[in-house]
Amino acid sequence: MNKLAKLLPALALVLGATLAMAMNFANPQPMQVFAEDPENPGQFIDVTSLEPGVDYICDQTGDCLYDAPNGNVVQQGTFIDLR
Repeated sequence: MNKLAKLLPALALVLGATLAMAMNFANPQPMQVFAEDPENPGQFIDVTSLEPGVDYICDQTGDCLYDAPNGNVVQQGTFIDLR
């Protein structure tokens, strides 16, 4: 009985770590990516489903990709549509 009582804190730690990992990895939201339309400044294009290097590229200067229309910049460069 004493051996079991001594193991309880370790078992509680293992259980807590398991629950924390299970809640941490549950259904992450896919990140949407937007780019400012070069033909219509101020308008944004959803490029989440487009393939970089095939459908578009980000040149060296400027702001290329955003996490939302008028959102935070997630990749530097000038958006060039290759479609």
